[in-house]
Amino acid sequence: MNCDQVTEKVELYVFGELDFHDEELFEAHVGGCEHCKALVEEHRAILRLMNEVEAEAPPLLLNQCRQGLKRTLAAEQAKPVGWLDRVRDLVPAWPVLLKPVFGCAMLALAFYAGQQAEERKSISAAGFLPTSRIRTIQGTGNGMVQIVLEEPRQRMIEGALSESGIEQALMAAARQSPDPGMRLESVDLLRNRCNRDDVRKAMLQTLEQADSPTVRLRALEALRPHSNEIEVRQALSRVLLKDTSPNVRVQAIDLLVDRPPAEIVGTLQEIIRRDENDYVRARCLRVLSQMRASPGVF
Repeated sequence: MNCDQVTEKVELYVFGELDFHDEELFEAHVGGCEHCKALVEEHRAILRLMNEVEAEAPPLLLNQCRQGLKRTLAAEQAKPVGWLDRVRDLVPAWPVLLKPVFGCAMLALAFYAGQQAEERKSISAAGFLPTSRIRTIQGTGNGMVQIVLEEPRQRMIEGALSESGIEQALMAAARQSPDPGMRLESVDLLRNRCNRDDVRKAMLQTLEQADSPTVRLRALEALRPHSNEIEVRQALSRVLLKDTSPNVRVQAIDLLVDRPPAEIVGTLQEIIRRDENDYVRARCLRVLSQMRASPGVF
């Protein structure tokens, strides 16, 4: 601590307001600096003088205060007293008396709400869970799913895959979660439920929008038993034309050619014309050859 800092803190030191660390630094400097030591003594002397002086109010001021008090009391006594004032006089402290009552009521309500929340969370997910709150998703292998929520404190929800809340949470995670691992786990848990329209739509959305090629491939595998559905085949055609992963495009071709309709010919011809991957183009040529179709439009 230097002289400027001591000058800044001398009042705090004299009044005992410095913390232990600053006080030690202050005293270490003052012990070796005569100028600062004299400054401290000067402030101590001022403090002693202030403590020794007994302030006494002048008689005129005391008389004026007494007269003012008398006038105020007389004005209050002259006011008419109504029925409300009489009730207030009978129960002067009713707001104070009611405070403990309201406090106990709020405490009981909070306890009941907390108890109900603990019971709900131990049973299952009650309705839709935003993916921003889901930290992890894990299947337990016995048809149950564990979902850990990120809240002010972590809590776990466990329920059967057939429960509406659990299923909705998995579909939301498969479509929207920024965590590829969580998306992958959700797709794996839902893959055997694609016979449901809502689950199949969630899987199609994952196939076309997921950032991770691994997640998109897993969604393709889940949709394989339903490759004859019109909406699935339309999505596969879009994947063939737009997906950035050659592996995903090849798998989409395999799903489409299991039962190749006539409309797939145009899609395969378009891929041969514009795709930069040699293997993808070769795969399309092989399929067109098996269908006895031309590799291009003439």
